[in-house]
Amino acid sequence: MKVALIFGGKSTEHEVSCLSAASILDNIKGHEVLPIGITKNGEWFYTKASSDDIRSGRWTELEKQPVSIDLANKEFMCCGKKLDIDVCFPIVHGRNGEDGRLQGLLEMLGVKYVGSGVLGSAVCMDKITANKLFEAAGIRRAKWFPVIKGKNDRMDEIRSAAEKLGYPVFVKPSNAGSSVGITKCFNETQLQKAIETAFSVDSRAVVEKSIENPVEVEVAVMGNEDPIASHTGRIISSNDQIYDYDAKYISGTSQTLIPSGLSREIEEEIRQTAIRAYTYCGCRGFSRVDFLIDKNGEININEINTLPGFTSISMFPALFIAEGMTYSELIDRLLKYALD
Repeated sequence: MKVALIFGGKSTEHEVSCLSAASILDNIKGHEVLPIGITKNGEWFYTKASSDDIRSGRWTELEKQPVSIDLANKEFMCCGKKLDIDVCFPIVHGRNGEDGRLQGLLEMLGVKYVGSGVLGSAVCMDKITANKLFEAAGIRRAKWFPVIKGKNDRMDEIRSAAEKLGYPVFVKPSNAGSSVGITKCFNETQLQKAIETAFSVDSRAVVEKSIENPVEVEVAVMGNEDPIASHTGRIISSNDQIYDYDAKYISGTSQTLIPSGLSREIEEEIRQTAIRAYTYCGCRGFSRVDFLIDKNGEININEINTLPGFTSISMFPALFIAEGMTYSELIDRLLKYALD
């Protein structure tokens, strides 16, 4: 089967996408892989670069051929010829890849692809929309309120609402990726600066009550109509403020515990809640669902990541590998869901 592996992209997560693509390239078996890299400027190229060159980002300096789209015939083109593709594995994390835009393009071209569709991708990428759906589904999460630039962004109103939540609070861009633009605030002075930081990333933001010293738990979910959930894994971040971009992908010092060590009852509740959230938000293929357990033992959903990392330290593959599945088998399973 010919698999187009799309990676890179115009996103703050460009480098992570390259790491994920390299790991997939190292582990995919029995398929012909067509690597298509997107530069930080948004240029698309077909490359024969090795996984090491993709991992390091050096692929952009090597020989490559421009990829274009023939809208009349709904085909990917390279050097004037059609690229024969059976299925696409878009591993473009963050904006323009995880938010439904790339999925929309693939839909219009009639290309089967791994992961959630346009709606599920867009919903889960946007925190305001996802939070509203979680609430509609009766899924508990930390108390929060939205802030929309030009609508309800008066600082006196934001300060008043934050005081009702009680400090500390987190300020997050509504639509961003991998903890980008997120600030933990302990007072009003920090709050104003945090709002400015969030608005530098997106015109909509959320302010939410911080769950202090939570147990951070993640679940891998995959499937279409009848999704399955892995057992839980626990994150112990190297950053005492937040499990941020550096802690997730760069420093490599955060610890993951698989299994998480939770009781059987809590484990099962989290797994079933993950499946319910995944289904309610219209996810397909695969996702990672993140939870925070507070000091009272209450389970709060944090977010759904519809294109979770596939790096060597990523939790999604690690959780299903811990279930007895090999990395290659996991990739095959996701390709099958795409074809289905």
